[in-house]
Amino acid sequence: MDRRWSTSQVESTLRELRGVCGARVVADETGLIQEIHLLVEGDRNPKQVVRDVESALMAHFGIHIDHRKISVAQKSSTPTSRGGWEPRRLRWLDVQITQEGTRALVTALVERNGQVFRGSASGIRASTQLPRLVASATLRAVESAYGLQERFGLEDVATGWTIGGYPIVVVLVSAIRDQGEDLLVGSALVRQDLYRAVGLATLDAVNRRVLAFPAEMEVPQEAVVTLSKEDALAQSE
Repeated sequence: MDRRWSTSQVESTLRELRGVCGARVVADETGLIQEIHLLVEGDRNPKQVVRDVESALMAHFGIHIDHRKISVAQKSSTPTSRGGWEPRRLRWLDVQITQEGTRALVTALVERNGQVFRGSASGIRASTQLPRLVASATLRAVESAYGLQERFGLEDVATGWTIGGYPIVVVLVSAIRDQGEDLLVGSALVRQDLYRAVGLATLDAVNRRVLAFPAEMEVPQEAVVTLSKEDALAQSE
């Protein structure tokens, strides 16, 4: 059977659907899809996911699939205070900046499921460059937390904006997919710490989108941070 798509192309398209973390397509020797296996976030309705798959396959490839060939497995979720369920998302913890000569090394710390991950970026220590280094370090920490390799790129950081008289930070991030790229925007109020606002705005840009990427590698051990009891208590406040 002549076809203009591969199973890897179909899998890549399915991973772009909202809440889909992983996808595997099984086709027979003639190219007919026999099975589709999906791993989705716990907040997605499996029946809606199946309908999304049917629509995506028809729109992108002209494929009509029997819904009985689609199996959906859900990841565990975190209960909310309202009794609902939501995916476990990253939480901003801290940024550490060390300077040596004209250079600065920025390390951002984020937490996921009780584990702390670090990401680093270095560059000249000019005051105009430090917010960009904080955002870049945060992106590297996000990639470490999800086992990703160079999926996010920093486009710009705006620190001089105000809305309603309040200062805000806006971060623009590019997300590289297997079949293209997206631009993501995040923002945060500047309360006391500009660099904290930059980190929060960066997470705001990518926190939902990162769930669509399948893990590409084991989390490097050097990216996992063990906090002391004193540090853990300080971060929880």
